[in-house]
Amino acid sequence: MTKNSGEHSVEKALQLPARYYRALPTDRPGFEEVILSLPLKKTALVGMHCWNIGCPDGPSVDTDFCVGMGWPQASQEAARIMAEVIRPAMDLARSIGMPVCHVETDWMDRQYPHVESRRSRDSAPIHPRQREMLERAHGKDYMERSPLAQMRRAEIVSPVGDEPLMFYSDVLDEYLSERGVDTLIYMGFAADMCLLGAEGGARPMLARGYRCIVIRDATVGVESPDTFPQRLATNYGLHIFEWTLGYGCTFAQFQHAVDVMRGA
Repeated sequence: MTKNSGEHSVEKALQLPARYYRALPTDRPGFEEVILSLPLKKTALVGMHCWNIGCPDGPSVDTDFCVGMGWPQASQEAARIMAEVIRPAMDLARSIGMPVCHVETDWMDRQYPHVESRRSRDSAPIHPRQREMLERAHGKDYMERSPLAQMRRAEIVSPVGDEPLMFYSDVLDEYLSERGVDTLIYMGFAADMCLLGAEGGARPMLARGYRCIVIRDATVGVESPDTFPQRLATNYGLHIFEWTLGYGCTFAQFQHAVDVMRGA
């Protein structure tokens, strides 16, 4: 309870249905359903690595390079998710005054010269064997010749107004700490990679004391044509998140929680 002009008022909070993967006892693991009470002023929505490769405003997918979301199927799915899930979730958050934060890779710092970057312009020597593997996996000179060289954040999920765009965990932490935020709701890419461990992702932010939640249908993993039908990479990443990093919910659950809070 807080006092305002001598009257009592209840701090607004989302009542968000979520789940986590209970590992113990290991012979009877399973999901546990919970209701998370999330004070609005202490909760932020985070969009991770929402690249515009294959989007209307970005470079086309180039099948000579395996970059971004890798293969065309995952790239198309990421574009769909940004339009149908991530942008609507951001708009919902904005409508109730929940902070929206945008986290990107400093690979694109040339596109955002106003954002603090610590990336060295001097390339460190790469062992020939490592270079061979990088070129085998991604394509020759992929950092300069592939769509990575022109990518930006997709326009549909770019910052609005004074919403921050940042590259590093400590910068995100400073921004959130100043506002008293202690819970992060994640969306973005990729489920099995950056969302888990990149700068600003769940693992480094959990280490700084944040409660982490993922909207499960607001992400997809780096799926090859072989894994895409079963979403093997996506499900693996979500399993790791809900087991070791925090909680998961669906966009429908988030939307319902917002609607209920508005009507309260």
